[in-house]
Amino acid sequence: MTAIMFVCMANICRSPALMAVLNHLAAAKKMEVHADSSGIGWVHLGERPSQRTFEAAKKRGILIDHRTQQFQDEFFEIYDLILTVDEEIAEQLKLRGPKYAHKIRLASDFSRKYKGMPIPDPYYLSDNGFDEVLEMIIDCCEGLLDHLSKQKVKGGNERLDGKSSPS
Repeated sequence: MTAIMFVCMANICRSPALMAVLNHLAAAKKMEVHADSSGIGWVHLGERPSQRTFEAAKKRGILIDHRTQQFQDEFFEIYDLILTVDEEIAEQLKLRGPKYAHKIRLASDFSRKYKGMPIPDPYYLSDNGFDEVLEMIIDCCEGLLDHLSKQKVKGGNERLDGKSSPS
């Protein structure tokens, strides 16, 4: 099973939405993927995700069942990929765990439409902003699942970070 950790700032909007969408899409495709989410901040620890994030996902039949948590250093070992919402968070994680830099990427690296773009924080946007960000998240997760399924077809000789593994 592929384990993926999504990371944003407070773990109340973007990363829980990424987690829920990926788990939802993977289950629909019967893929063995497990996603979780965390934040690098500590302000909202133990809280539920933003109600506006929850509602935007619910409109699409996706339920977010999560309590916020802070990123822990042991996650570097536990997860196959650590996907962030923007370059700033990716750089902070790379500074915390430089030997795991190969696991840390932008979630949008797998997107078809938004490749390499930061996922904006909808907390500061209108309610429509949550819907727009969720569409971006869905595109990122669909692209990630396509990437993972192509890897499986290839026989797994390529690591999740895109580098070749010895056969």
